[in-house]
Amino acid sequence: MLVLWRTRSYAPPAQALSTAPTRYTEPLAALPSTPRVPSACFVFITRTMSLTKVRRTMFDIEQRFNARFHYPYVFLSELEFSAEFQLKVRSIASSNVTFALITHNWATSSNSTHINGNSNALGFHNMVRYWAHPFATHSALSTYTRVWRLEPGSHFPCDFATDPFRRMHNLKLQYAFAISLASPAPTIWFHALDFLRHSSHLLSASNSMAWLSPSSNNSTVCQFLTNSELVDLRFIRSPAYTALFERMDQKLTLNHNQWSKDDDVAVRSLAVALLLDASQVAWLDDSAYTHDLLSNCPADPELQKRCHCDPSESSHLLSMSCSARWTTAPQSLHIDPLDLL
Repeated sequence: MLVLWRTRSYAPPAQALSTAPTRYTEPLAALPSTPRVPSACFVFITRTMSLTKVRRTMFDIEQRFNARFHYPYVFLSELEFSAEFQLKVRSIASSNVTFALITHNWATSSNSTHINGNSNALGFHNMVRYWAHPFATHSALSTYTRVWRLEPGSHFPCDFATDPFRRMHNLKLQYAFAISLASPAPTIWFHALDFLRHSSHLLSASNSMAWLSPSSNNSTVCQFLTNSELVDLRFIRSPAYTALFERMDQKLTLNHNQWSKDDDVAVRSLAVALLLDASQVAWLDDSAYTHDLLSNCPADPELQKRCHCDPSESSHLLSMSCSARWTTAPQSLHIDPLDLL
């Protein structure tokens, strides 16, 4: 599989291939295009060691989408990116690339030592916390209002027929997701319920809490996966979101806990479901995305003409998926905030 990707990454121009697939003989420029949305960018939080995975993901997003729109990239890391990393990333990008060092709010004081001597584990825990909120305040993102997170190694197996940034702009969306799953309620969920008892005035009357917590005893919750999401930074920077994050961060710090895997998922899901109107959130059901064993693959016959994913294997068909519930009328996702207390 690695050989196939390497061959694809360094393929000669389409006109030099007499047997090239339709995707290359019919360039992306032939698809409908709209002006680029201002103040929007891709963002990676990664390290130099992930160069190969980063390039794979960038190759996909450039071939499938960004060759038409030329959205810029912002790379963030708590460690300096090597000269080789920067050179090879820029060689793929069709637009401006910014590399920035994370120098502020990367870790809490109680999280400043290695986890069992493992600096990589510490870096992961810090990254989970950083993506939950602090990233939005980085100076490299100060001129942007919308970001699309790209996870190193993720795969985009279909051409994008439309621009997700444009969809967010036109429909006034605050959040868009590719995959959502049900899972046992994490500890941080119960901290959030405690926060609500004191801050119920922050909740949206048109929330999607009924989607987030389909079980009556809160034992199972639905969550948006944050490894591929589009988010309006004005929402992340808002006083309500910041208050929720700070309460969660405080609880973990006081209990001498680390931010754990998927805690950023829990915070984002809680904030989106509780603080936003359901109409401000969208499932990107027409966009294909694959990461590890999870995927979103559109079944539309027209979209499938420019895909190489199997709709029957799309994660939204799994019993643990929550994505398809967004096709329900938004009002069925609401519950009265007072019922949460």
